[in-house]
Amino acid sequence: MTLVAADTAVVQPGLDIPPGPETRRINPRGVAWALRVGDAVLLMAAGLLAYWLQPALHGLPDAPAAVIALAIGALALRPPKAEPQLAAVAARGGATRLASEALMRMLLPFALCFTILVLLPFAEPARHAALLRWLIQWAAGTGCGVLLTRLVVAGLVARWHRGGRLKQAVAIFGTGDLAARLLERLQATCADSIELVGVFDDRRRIGNRSLLPLVRGTARDLVELSRQRMIDRVIVALPHSAEQRLLEVLRKLHQMPVEISLAPDMVGFSVASHDSADFAGLPLIDVYGRPLSFGQNLVKSTFDKVVAVLALIVASPAMLACAIAIKLDSRGPVLFCQNRLGFGDRIIRVYKFRSMYHEAADLNGERQATHNDPRITRVGRFLRKSSLDELPQLFNVLRGEMSLVGPRPHAVAMQVADRRNEDIVPDYALRHHVKPGITGWAQVNGYIGPVATEEALRARVAHDLDYINNWSLWLDIRSLIMTIKVFIGNRHVR
Repeated sequence: MTLVAADTAVVQPGLDIPPGPETRRINPRGVAWALRVGDAVLLMAAGLLAYWLQPALHGLPDAPAAVIALAIGALALRPPKAEPQLAAVAARGGATRLASEALMRMLLPFALCFTILVLLPFAEPARHAALLRWLIQWAAGTGCGVLLTRLVVAGLVARWHRGGRLKQAVAIFGTGDLAARLLERLQATCADSIELVGVFDDRRRIGNRSLLPLVRGTARDLVELSRQRMIDRVIVALPHSAEQRLLEVLRKLHQMPVEISLAPDMVGFSVASHDSADFAGLPLIDVYGRPLSFGQNLVKSTFDKVVAVLALIVASPAMLACAIAIKLDSRGPVLFCQNRLGFGDRIIRVYKFRSMYHEAADLNGERQATHNDPRITRVGRFLRKSSLDELPQLFNVLRGEMSLVGPRPHAVAMQVADRRNEDIVPDYALRHHVKPGITGWAQVNGYIGPVATEEALRARVAHDLDYINNWSLWLDIRSLIMTIKVFIGNRHVR
């Protein structure tokens, strides 16, 4: 039950609660990754160019290997956390600081190599001098490139900051004095980098009346809001002594695929933490996080899209044949779109080759298909048995809505034994903390087809959570290989 209607809220200055659609935001971690990839390319390009400018070294077979080795060594010096760094550039115009930190990190390996070359004796003075010139030219090229890229990035960051595209969407749970103090701290120190989506609490009584205009509802309202818009972090501002209430609240919020942290108690507000500079220096206690890091998501997404493009090229003749067969067999469109649950319980439209009669279409999956289902066409029966009807989901992968491997997306109205899935499996929503997949760990372990029993649903969710908790790129590759074996060989459906 909503405590205060959104249209009656009086927004306090500083931390803005936008009434309209959310701004398309830039992920600071993505900017940091792009800079590191750019640094690698810049290092190798500068090294190879400097090598080409030194003809005396062209007979040195290990020079290209030295370029790569030094590039890896420089990149091994990790940059500072992206969020506080970019926030500092935006807030204080710290382009010089951004460039100087990058120069120190990138040029340190050059300084070490130069020192070693100067101290070590060489039998050939000409080759020694050429090596020193190569190193100096390489360092100079790298330094100029780093300065240029950091100045460009600083300009972009300042522009994104003015447009509100670097803000993190944060929700506060709790309406007591602790929450009021947290809000005051955020507003005083990082109002320009935080977008407050609202304050939430399950209790009707508001502990601190100053928060009343910002209250947006209960934990259920917060979970529902996360299905409508992106939320980066939820900070639970409840007394740590209220252990039972904290556990109950965290259990409700855990179904959201967001970072969930506990605000420090009153004493903690006087303790600064350098690791939490992006949240007013508060020593937040991280309780739950997203199962995959930004880097893991980047690797998985890149792998998905590359393989999906190749699969579409290879499968295009078979897809064309399926489309022709469907049109010849029955009236209606070739493709069928069904509403299913995707990442964060958000509804996505999943593409399939139409396997049922057009007039029997079930957009929300209110009725699962059964053996000898009269709604299925002759061609559709073959497509389902061979799983060729799933091929159009490669387009969902390219759209970023699905992965090649992940929990299979269930229809929004799917029920098992006339019960909702989340009523049968309390942790059901956790399977939506990653993108759904065309195939999944449950499927390659034999759980294929309609979910007929509660035991089958529990087993599938257990396999899905096992996949999420143990994800690796090799597990995706292994699942794809097993999928091919399962569908070519004898399929055991459970």
